[in-house]
Amino acid sequence: MKYKCPLCGSPLTESHFHKVIKIQEKKEKIQKGELGKLKEQAAAAQTAAVAARRKERETRAESKQKIDAAKREAAAKERKKTAIRDKRMAARIKKLEEERKMLKRGTSPQEIGLADEQVLVRRLREEFSSDKIERTEGGRGGDVLHEVIFGKETAGRIIYECKHTDKIAADHINQTALAKKTRNADYGILVTTGTRKKFSGLDQDSGIFIVSQSGVLTLAHICRDSLIAMAKQRLDAAAKEAAAKRLMDYVTSPVCKTPLEEAIPHTERAHKNLLKEMEQHKKIWEERHTLYQTIHYDISHVRNNMERVLDGHDPLKLEKPKLEPLTLPLQRDLS
Repeated sequence: MKYKCPLCGSPLTESHFHKVIKIQEKKEKIQKGELGKLKEQAAAAQTAAVAARRKERETRAESKQKIDAAKREAAAKERKKTAIRDKRMAARIKKLEEERKMLKRGTSPQEIGLADEQVLVRRLREEFSSDKIERTEGGRGGDVLHEVIFGKETAGRIIYECKHTDKIAADHINQTALAKKTRNADYGILVTTGTRKKFSGLDQDSGIFIVSQSGVLTLAHICRDSLIAMAKQRLDAAAKEAAAKRLMDYVTSPVCKTPLEEAIPHTERAHKNLLKEMEQHKKIWEERHTLYQTIHYDISHVRNNMERVLDGHDPLKLEKPKLEPLTLPLQRDLS
């Protein structure tokens, strides 16, 4: 049997042929092993590429979630800021609207006060120092209770309900009437900044007075004087109630109501003119105070420089004086 080389076809001996075959098989085995490694490497590379793409998609998705979350957070913050701005703007609009209404009624923010129970208590105590006047606890049963004292005894009671609102509500009237009954008061007075149809500063409803804050002190004097008169006459409870009803009818009748209603705006205008006059005087006093301080400073500066020159020193430069604000003395300081 003739043997040929499988690679080049040349004749070989049998032993040589088998050697060549073994060498060839060994090479093929090595090639197969390398091919397998290459395939494994290719598969690993493909797996890694798939994992990398998946990781990239996950990263993009996570980034998108973070971006979306950041956008939502920014939008929420902006909505919160907008809500705060809107709330402040609404409060400002409400304040301007209240000021417009006050101007329309001929009042000003400086005149608002007697519809506040703290201010009312202070003013009533100033007007009626011998009476017992106090704020009621928690506002239950009226805001302010006024006990009229005559001969060291209680001559009667006046209950005040204070409302700082735009409208005179039926609930406010009912609340004042209930407070009058609960406190066993002779008069119930609803002090209000509100208005309603045909209300010009003074009215009665459900057994109580309704009065604008500028007229409450005048009405308080009328009610108090009537209680003193009843105490002098020693009227019993039924007679006092009847007399109080007659007084309410008279005070709110055209005979008495018209001059009182005229007095209320007159009082408001007089108060407004007083504030204006006080402001004008204050400006003049402040200007005069500034002039006095400047003159004093200039004279002191000249004196000091004269002493320096006489002592052989250079005069100091005139600087801007430090002026003290005008402080008005209290009434007790003048007495």
